[in-house]
Amino acid sequence: MNGMRMGFLAATVAVAFAAALAARFWMIEPRGAELMCSMSGAAAWCPLRTALIPVFDYQGFGLASLTTGLFAAIRRRPAWGVPALAFGAMGLVLYNVELAAVGTILGLIAVFRNDPHPAA
Repeated sequence: MNGMRMGFLAATVAVAFAAALAARFWMIEPRGAELMCSMSGAAAWCPLRTALIPVFDYQGFGLASLTTGLFAAIRRRPAWGVPALAFGAMGLVLYNVELAAVGTILGLIAVFRNDPHPAA
């Protein structure tokens, strides 16, 4: 893997991780956030919070990481490993640890596999 692709991979995962951390600690976990968002005249970020909670309640980030990681590993598509790692980073931060961990490992395998004969 060349340096430019490695930089893109690192930046993508870092942005996903930082966005998930920001969402977790500024929108989801603060004491009173649910009450504040249920009031009239709620903050501008409340619709995003309302949409985000069911996604991690139903393991959305973990499933996305696992699905893209499986596809990347089975079909030998390193490009699909990047979203597997990004969704995995988000899932690890946003309470989807089990599925996101497996998807992240599969994404790492796909991205760093040294395959002289890639699948068609």
